[in-house]
Amino acid sequence: MQGEKSKLCYALRLLTPRIASAVMGIPEAERQRINEIRLRLSRPLSCTLFSKEYFITQTGLLKSAPENSVTVTAGDIAYTYDTAFESSLHSYHKEITQGYITTEGCNRVGFCGTAVLSNDRQARVENVKHISSVNIRIAREVIGCADMLYKRVFSEETVGLIIGGPPSSGKTTVLRDLCRLCSSSYRVSLIDERNELSNTINGVPGNDIGSRCDAFCGYSKYDAIMTAVKVMTPQIIICDEIGTDDDLRALRYAVNSGVQLIATTHCNDIAELKKRPVVSKLIKDKSFEMAAILNTGAACGTVKSICRL
Repeated sequence: MQGEKSKLCYALRLLTPRIASAVMGIPEAERQRINEIRLRLSRPLSCTLFSKEYFITQTGLLKSAPENSVTVTAGDIAYTYDTAFESSLHSYHKEITQGYITTEGCNRVGFCGTAVLSNDRQARVENVKHISSVNIRIAREVIGCADMLYKRVFSEETVGLIIGGPPSSGKTTVLRDLCRLCSSSYRVSLIDERNELSNTINGVPGNDIGSRCDAFCGYSKYDAIMTAVKVMTPQIIICDEIGTDDDLRALRYAVNSGVQLIATTHCNDIAELKKRPVVSKLIKDKSFEMAAILNTGAACGTVKSICRL
């Protein structure tokens, strides 16, 4: 629980005193279950618990209706946005164009507003102005949450595993703990684009990712996977949220090099998982032998079903 409290403390540092006070007014039992804190300009402050969104009053009451809740101001938005980027926006161009940044404590801060596009044919996002919404996703390190999955799938040998679930089902949390367990016995390369899994600061992981794990932070998945296979000789590669053609090419290269894969993807059930273009091709290649689907709501982070592919 102490670790969970520290994650929330990091999130509170991103908020103005007025907003932080409202969040701290929430009873502790509920406060420690917050998954997200949402700020929308000139609209009610809210948070999510187990995928359900509640509005917050200045005294910390959680309500289903927005009446009497805290109204978010331009100053609240500006403070959180500026603090997340350490008052140095020019240093985080990549993160700004992607719409999120991972902050201290592994919390992910997502934002949206008005896109500033490039003048070339691709019309890429070059910047974002007039920030209108900010979403702080509270990271969770839950030691032991993957114990059952590890015992069921990896009790005898390593296999390729794809973990599916809708947003806020705990995929990243389960994957992080699975990394800890796997790297107690196998060499693992952790592909950690957003630094959400390892929380590495100055080369030192802030989360427990195990004793035989090498973390690739800030790389694209493609570059990290290709480099890992060539220089770290992993037995297992672990990565979050696969789905692009570049992911497919790199993961196929890893499998053809004799590496097992553990990855996650967004889906609601096995049938939907098999329809994901990249995942379906990797299943046909026999890169994934097993699949697990996670529960949602109050049971998020637990396994709903496991099947052999």
